[in-house]
Amino acid sequence: MSSLFQLAHRKSREGRAQLYEDVWNLFENDGPTLNDAERSIMTDILRRLSHDVEMTVRRRLAERLAANDDAPPELAAMLANDQIEVAYPILMDSKALRDADLIEIIRHRTLQHQLATAMRSGISTEISDALAATGNEDVVVALLENDSATMSSALMEHLVAESQRVDRYQKPLLRRPDLPKDLAKRMYAWVSAALRNYIIENYRFDPSELDDNVVFAMNDAVRETTGEVESNDPSERLVNKLHAAGQLNIGFALKALRQGEVRLFEFALAKLAELRVELLRRLVYEPGGEAFAMACRSLDMDRQVFLTIFDLTRAARGPLTATHRQERNALQAFYADLDQNDALAVVRRWRQDPDFLSALNQLSATD
Repeated sequence: MSSLFQLAHRKSREGRAQLYEDVWNLFENDGPTLNDAERSIMTDILRRLSHDVEMTVRRRLAERLAANDDAPPELAAMLANDQIEVAYPILMDSKALRDADLIEIIRHRTLQHQLATAMRSGISTEISDALAATGNEDVVVALLENDSATMSSALMEHLVAESQRVDRYQKPLLRRPDLPKDLAKRMYAWVSAALRNYIIENYRFDPSELDDNVVFAMNDAVRETTGEVESNDPSERLVNKLHAAGQLNIGFALKALRQGEVRLFEFALAKLAELRVELLRRLVYEPGGEAFAMACRSLDMDRQVFLTIFDLTRAARGPLTATHRQERNALQAFYADLDQNDALAVVRRWRQDPDFLSALNQLSATD
C-alpha cells in the first residue's frame, strides 16, 4: 500500500490518471485478498479521482470490467453510477452488479441509465418492478421488449390494464412469450384490428371463445370514449329497464316500429342482438340488407317478421321503390337459406369488431 500513498501525492492530471489506473489494477487483481477496510479505502480513492480522470479512461476500464464476471461489485456499482457513456457497458453486461445497486440506479440516476438497465439481460422481478414504477413509457416499452426480463404476474396484469390507456404497450406485451393467454384474450377488447388478428393467430383461440364479459368490457370502453355511458336518451333508458326486467323481446321492437318509434326500435333490436346501436343502424340501413338479415337470423327471428321489419324500416326513410322490391325478393331467398349458427357466428364477430363488412365478406368466402 506504500506505493499507493506515494502515487496519491501526485498533483498533475497525468499523475491522478496513473493513480486511478494503478488503484484499479490493484483492486481488480488483488480484490479477493483485500480486507473490507482496504476495499473501502480504495473504492473511496477511485470515486474521488473519477472527476479528474478523462471519460475515455473510465470508459475503457468500464468495458474491461463489464467483461469480467468476477469483477468486484464495488467497482461495478461505482462505474454504473458514472455518466451514461461510462455506465452503459456495465449496466448492459456486468454480472457483478447486484440487484440492490441496480434499484438505486433506477431510482436516482438518469433516464438513459433506466433505459440501459431495462435492456439488461435476465433482470429479476424486483428490477422489473422498479423499472415499471418509474412510470416512464419509454422505460416500460424497453422493459416489455426485453424477452429475458422476468416479470411477476401482478406486474403483467398491471401493464395489461395500462395498455388500455397506453397504446404503445400493446404490441410489445402481445409479443412477449410469457404473456398468459387469458391476459391476451382480455386485451382483445381494446387493441386494434391488426393486433386482434395477431392474438387469434398466435394465441390460438377463436373469436367465438370470447366470453360475454370481454365483449361487454369492449362495448363499455367504446361507450366511454363516445360519451354514451349513463345515457339520458329516454328510449335507451326504457329499453334498458325492460331488458333488466326480462320483458324485452322482438314483439316489442316490432310494435315500436309499427307505431313510428324508430329510435325505440333501434335501441331495442340493438339490445337484443347485443350490438352497439350505431352498428345496428348501419346494419339496418346498409344497401342490400344482407347484414341486417344476418342480425335478425341470429335472433332466430321468423322470416315473415324480418321481411315486415325490413319493409317498415325502409318506409320510415321514404316511399318504397322498385329497388326495394328487388332487394326484398333477394332477401327472402337469402334468409330462407341462412343458417342461424352461421349468422350467430358473424354477429359475435361484429360484437368484437365493428368492421362488420370484412366479417361478412369472410363468411362469404367460405361458402
